[in-house]
Amino acid sequence: MRKINGFIITGIIGVAVIGSHFGVQYGRAVWGNNDMWWTPKSMALTLPETRHNFELFVRGDLLQNHLRKGTLSAIDSQGESYRLLPEDIQVRLNNWHKVKSSMLHSAVLAAFLLGISVMSLVVGVKQLFVEKKKIRTSRMQETLDSAHDP
Repeated sequence: MRKINGFIITGIIGVAVIGSHFGVQYGRAVWGNNDMWWTPKSMALTLPETRHNFELFVRGDLLQNHLRKGTLSAIDSQGESYRLLPEDIQVRLNNWHKVKSSMLHSAVLAAFLLGISVMSLVVGVKQLFVEKKKIRTSRMQETLDSAHDP
């Protein structure tokens, strides 16, 4: 009875499972929808909450400075002008860069494991060919030995 080669089985399962995981994660990161990761309007951030993510300048001065000085105004639906306050400003951020980096991090791990699986498959196939060659060589040797024996 022939023994099952563990490297081949591990390689086939690893390539199928981890390879598909790698493909999905990498595909989502490269071709994914980057417009769906915006902060929802209902959870829009205040200007101070976003100060670590970006700075917005108006004519060379920070938006926060203009709001503090009262130099920004807007017009309401009745056409009346009013001074903008920090509470009037809300910010929605696109978090795609964070989501994409998480997907790529997962893809890198999967790629590493996929490499191990492919190497396991290669080692198993090499062992299979070496084993078959040994069997063929021993059969040829038996045939030669029986031909020389009277």
